[in-house]
Parts: sequence; structure tokens; C-alpha cells
Amino acid sequence: MQKILLVISLIVTAGLSSSAQDAAKLLIVPARQIESDIRKAPANAMGESEINLIERTPDHAGILLRRTAPGKAEVHETETDVWYVIDGGCVFVTGGSLIGAHPEGSGQIRGTGINGGEDHVIAKGDFIRVPAGMPHWVKKINGKEIVYIVVKYTH
Repeated sequence: MQKILLVISLIVTAGLSSSAQDAAKLLIVPARQIESDIRKAPANAMGESEINLIERTPDHAGILLRRTAPGKAEVHETETDVWYVIDGGCVFVTGGSLIGAHPEGSGQIRGTGINGGEDHVIAKGDFIRVPAGMPHWVKKINGKEIVYIVVKYTH
């Protein structure tokens, strides 16, 4: 768990732009809290649960997630996603084009899958950065679940 906190710290300090006020705040989420949050939150009927919103500012958000089923394919027009996989794994598709693309909120486009993307097998300990505008999709869960932290930051 200390490796997780180190990775989160590096992500937040190296990749995020924030205002001077936000940058002056220290955020520490102890490993025991992350572990406790993971244990208490089951996935919902759609196969995903936001276990804990770790932090949200105007420039970024840190979210702890559990997924037990594939989700919607998506494109974030102005947000970059940075993932650190805590446990489990999946087949993660990037690139290509969304199938049945439709807007779902400001700057968010969703679809039922991806045509022409590249499959990646990701697992515990992997780090992924999905740039804004790139289609991505959890196509298949390997094992029973994937638990990960995603930090979203805007450009």
C-alpha cells in the first residue's frame, strides 16, 4: 500500500496543474484508509462502484474504483485519466472509434464498445495514462474484479 501512496503522490505532483491555493494543500490518504474503503464497497449492478472520491478540485479528481464487469466505452474531451491498478486486472482497449457514440454530460462521450482499438492486458501494479480525446474501454474483467485509482485532470 505504501507503493500506492507513492504513485498517487507522484501523479498528483508531476502531472496535475492546480491553483496556488490547491497546490499549497497537503493530501495524505493512509494505506489503511484505502484498504478499508476497498473492503467496504461492493460493485453496483452495473459492475462498477466509486468506492471513494479521494479528492476533487476544479483541476482534478482522485477516485478509488472497483469494477466487476465491463463498462461503457468513453472519450473525455478535456480530461486525461491516470490509472494505478491496485488489484485484479482487465482487457483495456484504447484508440479506434466508439460504437454508438453519444454525448453524456459536458465533454463526455460514451458508446457501447470500440472499433479498431488496441487491446492491452493490465494487472495489479500497472500504471496507465489515457490522454484527453483518446477512446478507452474496459472490455473484459480478468478474474473477479479490477480495483484502481484514477486521477482525472483537465487541460
